[in-house]
Amino acid sequence: MKISDANLKIIKDSRGKDTLEAELKADNLSAVASAPSGKSRGAHEAFVLEPQLAVKKFNETKLGILNREFNSQQEFDDFLNYLDGSKNKGNLGGNLTLVLSLAFARLKAKTENKELFQYIRQISQLSNSQVSQLPRPFFNVINGGAHATNPQSKLDFQEFQIIPKTQDFGIALGLGQEFYRKLNETLEEKFGKENVMLGDEAGFSCPFESNEQAIEILADLIVKSNYPLKIGLDVAATQFFHNADLRGSNAGKRGYYLIGEKEYSAEELKDFYIKLIEAYNIFSIEDPFFEESFDDFTKLTQSKPETLIIADDLTTTNPERLKRAIEKKSGNAILIKPNQIGTLTETINVIKLASENGWQFVVSHRSGETMDDFIANLAAGTGAFGIKAGAPSAPERMAKYNRLLRIGELGS
Repeated sequence: MKISDANLKIIKDSRGKDTLEAELKADNLSAVASAPSGKSRGAHEAFVLEPQLAVKKFNETKLGILNREFNSQQEFDDFLNYLDGSKNKGNLGGNLTLVLSLAFARLKAKTENKELFQYIRQISQLSNSQVSQLPRPFFNVINGGAHATNPQSKLDFQEFQIIPKTQDFGIALGLGQEFYRKLNETLEEKFGKENVMLGDEAGFSCPFESNEQAIEILADLIVKSNYPLKIGLDVAATQFFHNADLRGSNAGKRGYYLIGEKEYSAEELKDFYIKLIEAYNIFSIEDPFFEESFDDFTKLTQSKPETLIIADDLTTTNPERLKRAIEKKSGNAILIKPNQIGTLTETINVIKLASENGWQFVVSHRSGETMDDFIANLAAGTGAFGIKAGAPSAPERMAKYNRLLRIGELGS
């Protein structure tokens, strides 16, 4: 496929921040893709170029892309990496390479007269037994940590999720939307309508007193309405990890986790998680420890192998980080965020590495999102175990869920 024209512009994401949107053209066809951005970012994610500078870089490299023949997704993505010439997208930026890579995928799918998810399925060549199933949604219904907006919120954990037990995506989405409405009513009754706000991912942000209070509210509503739902947590522990090198009685320790007013060692935090898992039948815990704490992830995974222990900041959709986590058994699932690595080919390679080693994978949005539904196609095309796209309400989140409904209607 020969690209005849390429354009890049700056648009606003769901937080009102600048991000990138690319358009590629070939054979009277065109395709557009945009980049999300994360507020809570792992240290090993691909470099993010300031959008204005990205436009300048794009204009400098545009001629290298135009009128070249690219026979495959990998060939195009390899060329982007060649143009970048750095280890971690430090020249072009992972946000710029990503929008170009995703726009190319959409354009290539159109030239082959395929739906995008079908194209992704074809190039990924996964033998995953779930590849014909739609992912189960991990609905983020309460926002805490870096994603909270209520100034009185005392939630250290970043996401409090509900996960439907059903494999039928349409039923799952309906359950999520109904629960979300009832949760809104419950929170307004408890905290007052003026104190119920929406966080970055459309989950509720209220003056919660503790993480346990938020979990208890979810658990009570699930039991009260007899919903076939389980609870998931994105702890994002790096956000409340402190290096205690020279801090009073903690001097000399590796560091501590501050939850509320209490300091936890890694071992104490592990025991705390186990108590939560057992008390509330927690289905999944994401990023339970600091982003370099492979061994602590391992200990929790060994203690609760039936629980989904998801690595995100630990692995950042990076093959080398994932290989290390697999070797150490530091979890049993990985979060997949394409903008952490910067191209579709590299994202698929990480998915394949996880799948080949018996790890589940959950495709994820970011806190700063656009109306682009690419991740829904990625999740469906690779047979992801789950998808995280936020609460089932805001338009940029619903775009992903609605696309999955449409994919279900289209079939394979």
